[in-house]
Amino acid sequence: MHYSCRRSVRVALLSATSAVAATVCLSLCLVCTSCRHSPPIATWPVTGEKTPPVNMPEQEALPPAGANPWAGTVSHHLLADKLIDTWFSELAKYRSVKTFVIISPSHYGLSTQTWSLDNCSWNVGNGITVKTDSKKEKQIAKKLGVSYDSQVFPCEHGVNTLVPYIARYFPKAKICAIAVHGEPPLNQRNAQFLADALAPYFTEEGKTQNFLLISTDFAHHGNYAGTEFKDNRSREFFNAPSNTSWIYCGCDNRPGVYTLAQFLTPKTKSSILYHTNSFALSGHDSNDITSYFFSYFY
Repeated sequence: MHYSCRRSVRVALLSATSAVAATVCLSLCLVCTSCRHSPPIATWPVTGEKTPPVNMPEQEALPPAGANPWAGTVSHHLLADKLIDTWFSELAKYRSVKTFVIISPSHYGLSTQTWSLDNCSWNVGNGITVKTDSKKEKQIAKKLGVSYDSQVFPCEHGVNTLVPYIARYFPKAKICAIAVHGEPPLNQRNAQFLADALAPYFTEEGKTQNFLLISTDFAHHGNYAGTEFKDNRSREFFNAPSNTSWIYCGCDNRPGVYTLAQFLTPKTKSSILYHTNSFALSGHDSNDITSYFFSYFY
């Protein structure tokens, strides 16, 4: 299991089947009966999880000066801590962000609805709390026709891993978190419904205030050759981003990538800051590799 999962969840997943692990995780999360009435979710700096040393890859490319990056893909594995940190620090050089709309996989089978949302807050340490943009979250939930799914986010590392970086580089920003079933096959009807619900926030004007953060990792559980093959295919989307080339992405958040693709225009370009994988970073588990693309769309 990767470093991004909280210790208790990691132990559960290592020692049990997926169904049992989800039950254990649910028991842990239900300590918070509702994000709206419970203490803020403790993120990894608060729980004391340490980030491991890694072999840093070279940077590939950044958007040109004056660009307005309005979306991007970022890993949610804490193994990639230094890369996540650099991605956010570089983004902050281009723009401010009022609201990060984070689409994350719902990892542990805890979602009771097609789209999971909640009015959460997150404790990132040093007395700092990051809050949900409650107005937007409520509007999005209404458009999707769902009520809040409060048990999902306390242990959802697809969101919680990233919040401390948002607090560090965008201290005034708020969050709209959405968790979805991310693995293929994609339910395109549901993905389009999500894109339609988010469309008002990603008009040309909306892209100057909001940022669409796709929390995703790419190839999973392969060896080096298999990972490279899948990543070469995924790279086709970044090389020529469009509302049809999204299909080349092999990742754990297909609805998120599909949603992003619906907001692309013929003028949209992308830059890949980093492309690497868990074996290249850590030197471990050469037959159980997860790959990462850190990208910006502008």
